[in-house]
Amino acid sequence: MKKKVDMKAVHEDLKARFTGGFMCSETVVDVLNRQFELGMPDEVIAISTGFPYGFGNGGNVCGAVAGATMCLGKLFGRTVPGDPKFQKCLDVTRELNEEVIREYGTTICPELIKNYSFTDPERKTHCTNIVFATVDAFARIVERECGVELVW
Repeated sequence: MKKKVDMKAVHEDLKARFTGGFMCSETVVDVLNRQFELGMPDEVIAISTGFPYGFGNGGNVCGAVAGATMCLGKLFGRTVPGDPKFQKCLDVTRELNEEVIREYGTTICPELIKNYSFTDPERKTHCTNIVFATVDAFARIVERECGVELVW
C-alpha cells in the first residue's frame, strides 16, 4: 500500500473512470486499488460489476459504497474462520456507511437518486459526488488505521 496518496489525483481518476464507462462500484474498486496500491488483481473490477443500482438494479445499497466495502475487506477482512479481524472490518465498514449517511441521508441507491431521471446528466453529477464522498470516507479510515498520508 502507498504511504502517501494525492486525493486530488484520486478525484480526477474517479471522475475520468466514472464518466468514461465504468459504473460506480467498478470505478471505486478500480481507482482505490490503483491509487492506494491495494494489490488486488484486475478481476476484482469484474467481481464488482453487479453492484450498481442497488445490486443489479435491485434497490439496495449504493454501488460506490459496496465497492469501497470490498476494498475495506481487502485491508481489514479475514480469510480464516474465527479470525477476530472480522470485528475490525465490520467496525470500519459501519463507519464508512455512517459517513455517507451523514452526508446523503442514506446509502440505498434508489433513495439517493430518487430526485433524478436515470438518463439525466444531473443524476450522473450527483452520483459522482457520492462516489467522491464514499472514497473520501475510505481514505480517512485508511489514513487513521494504516498510517497513509493524504494530500488534499
